Amino acid sequence: MQKLVYFIVFSVLFLSCQSKKEQLQNPLYEEVMFIHDEVMPKMGQMHKLKKELKSLKDKHPQSIDSILSAIKVIDDADEGMMVWMAEFRMPEKKSETTAYLEKEKVKIQKVSDDMYYSMELAQKLINSLNQKK
Repeated sequence: MQKLVYFIVFSVLFLSCQSKKEQLQNPLYEEVMFIHDEVMPKMGQMHKLKKELKSLKDKHPQSIDSILSAIKVIDDADEGMMVWMAEFRMPEKKSETTAYLEKEKVKIQKVSDDMYYSMELAQKLINSLNQKK
């Protein structure tokens, strides 16, 4: 719940601090936001998978290390998104905008990759454990 509150606060701050006109005129900004907007809705799925993994700990004590490892990967991916959102701030100098956005595009792409990887890893483990019933 606390992470949801942080997300909402950061999202509001993030969106309110940006000049809408500048955002719409910068294709690189749009690329960065496209990556963010594509992966952000997956946060709920990540949390659902984490909850499911936690519920399997007692049923599969022999797999506890794998389960905890997958949960950590999810937590790390989640933290990556939270940190990226908290730190994203457009530079005041327009001359720094392109370089900044290029770096941010790399960062948010890594966040996206980490999130998709964590979900894939968790789902494979869940499927494997559910077959062992």
